[in-house]
Amino acid sequence: LLGSASPVAKAGGQVVGADRGIFWGTFPGSRPEVATFSGNSTAAGTSAPSRLLAEGWHATLLLPRRWAGCYSRIIKRNRVPFVDFETGFPKAEPPTQTVLGAFTLAKQQKLERLLEATPQVTFKGRVIPRLSTHRIKHGGRNDGGRVCTRHRGGGTRQRLRFVDFKRGRKDIPATVLRIEHSPDRTVHVALIQYEDGVLSYILAPLTLRPGDTVLASETANLVPGNCLPLRSIPTGSIVHNIELRPGAGGQFIRAAGTFATVIAKDKQYATLKLRSTEIRKFPLDCWATIGQLGNLERFLRFKGKAGVNRWLGFRPSVRGNAMNPSDHPHGGGTSAKHTKRPPVTPWGIPCIGFKTRSPKKPLGLIVRRNLPGKIQRRYGMR
Repeated sequence: LLGSASPVAKAGGQVVGADRGIFWGTFPGSRPEVATFSGNSTAAGTSAPSRLLAEGWHATLLLPRRWAGCYSRIIKRNRVPFVDFETGFPKAEPPTQTVLGAFTLAKQQKLERLLEATPQVTFKGRVIPRLSTHRIKHGGRNDGGRVCTRHRGGGTRQRLRFVDFKRGRKDIPATVLRIEHSPDRTVHVALIQYEDGVLSYILAPLTLRPGDTVLASETANLVPGNCLPLRSIPTGSIVHNIELRPGAGGQFIRAAGTFATVIAKDKQYATLKLRSTEIRKFPLDCWATIGQLGNLERFLRFKGKAGVNRWLGFRPSVRGNAMNPSDHPHGGGTSAKHTKRPPVTPWGIPCIGFKTRSPKKPLGLIVRRNLPGKIQRRYGMR
């Protein structure tokens, strides 16, 4: 993004930029656009920022982007802009809804038994280049270069799959072409092709197979892989890829083997029980996908050697009771067989059972927080 041809913001007919990076200008009543900028844009002896301030422009000058926003310029925004997914292809009449009953966990277990002879096999070829990009790694560092997450770094080269969490192409049936492994997430992804030829990736439910047809519509059947608003999903159904705000794309229940259960509905909200045992409400206009996510055997994988963790980007970690007292609260002593105190982090914060959420923070749409791990293990929830 840097160099002699740096993009700048053009707003109100004026070009805002400098030869040392990107400066985004915000003007009242104007919309920034991306333009190209070659060479120096300022007079001799005058820098671009000083010229902007001298002319009295109300511009917000930012340093060059150094975070994961290199994938998208809107990565740091909370509001999701409108994206038109339509291609002008004439849509057919939406199919009539024939499967109206709730898709419960018992139904899915019956489907699993029927599909035992045809397991979900992943594709062994290469990913589609236009539906993926190289993953940019940061080694646990923030935009200032400081380590924020320990024991991260290295790892093999990966490609990010562009997964359609919004299911933005409504009322157009799509056929599942294959199931693919995605190195940047725990669940598999499914490559689908719409009737007008558009290819896309979606999260692969447990009972989805190549050749199946999926649909995102308000009148879609209640079968795995179909996407509907919570208003159209009956109580008792299991769902995944749930939107937190209408139109923002799925943000909840996206890991391997997870699902949420619709337990109640009223005029404004649907109450769902999440995989973490948390119970919270979602607006009825939020969309969700039917079924449980696949790749249940992911947690049974035997890595075999320490080098596999290095391939995955995890660096070695040292036990606290093997350190000195100056390095960790568990350190010191004549032996390393006990932790000397209840388990804590290197900064003295308790590790087990300590609530980190502020008591002053409102619960909002959360009806009940998730149960402690000891209670979940006692009653077989984990």
